[in-house]
Amino acid sequence: MTATENPDASVADTSAPPAVDLADLPPAVEQFRWHLGSVLFGFFGASFFDQVALVPVAAAVDRTGRFAENFVDRGLRSFSAEQLVLWGDERTRHAFADRLRFLHREVRGTGRDDFDEIRYSALDPTLWNWIAMSAIMGYLNTFTACTGIELSPEEEELAYAVALERLGILSLPGKSAQLPPTLADARRWYDGVVDEHLQPNPFLDAVTDQLARLPLPTIGMPPLLRIALTPPWFVIRPLAGHVVKVCSFSVMHPGVRELTSVRLGRREQGEFRIYKRLLQTAWRRLPRRIVLTPMAYHEYRRDQLARTYHSIQLESFAPTCPV
Repeated sequence: MTATENPDASVADTSAPPAVDLADLPPAVEQFRWHLGSVLFGFFGASFFDQVALVPVAAAVDRTGRFAENFVDRGLRSFSAEQLVLWGDERTRHAFADRLRFLHREVRGTGRDDFDEIRYSALDPTLWNWIAMSAIMGYLNTFTACTGIELSPEEEELAYAVALERLGILSLPGKSAQLPPTLADARRWYDGVVDEHLQPNPFLDAVTDQLARLPLPTIGMPPLLRIALTPPWFVIRPLAGHVVKVCSFSVMHPGVRELTSVRLGRREQGEFRIYKRLLQTAWRRLPRRIVLTPMAYHEYRRDQLARTYHSIQLESFAPTCPV
């Protein structure tokens, strides 16, 4: 799939989204902002499988081999990249976005095995935007499940604008490659790709099946610790994978879920209600140091300190009466 082959899947409306004042957000949208840095999002990691339901993306990811090597590590790298873009200072954000675009120039070619006739290019605007929209929709679709907070339509639109203001920096150059400027545009574009371009494929089937055999995360882990944790990990990983599957597929777009073998019955729906209650309790009760990623927590503390310093400032420098 290339942009020239699929002009209908490109974003039609290229007007720039309105600027977002992060210092004056409604309380519910402020909570969504911190949700962008929540570690609880990890319970929904498999919701990103919508990305590989787009066959050229599946072909590209399969070709690299890094997903097969350890897809949990790959997911952690992707999440850490998002955190750099979401919470880094402006220099860090722009430099990292440029680096990602530069490195993805190498992700192009033809797939292998089941995808040997599939051509792909990571810098195709449709494929590139599909990855970005998967992330934004993922944060929106998991917000209420993680926090228990319901957004009004106006708050949802503003929440989308917050996510777009942060992640939009990853957009490819050119007006026709920009992300949808409004939530209505985004949903229409996302639904269009789901309906017209997603397909069941062997890679999507494989990664769904592998949820029952989650590999041990190894990033930053010394070899001896990895050896020590491997036996207990084999014991707990079926349960961990089941929880991730139930949470992820419960919030997944129905059109994407239908492309997989996963069907959520009454038992799984009951489980999900319990998982949501636990996650929402954790969001309300646990310290932000625990539920936020380190970069998000750093920004949270900076905001708290700024409010504290602002609260002791004078409202006026006019002379005061000695009495």
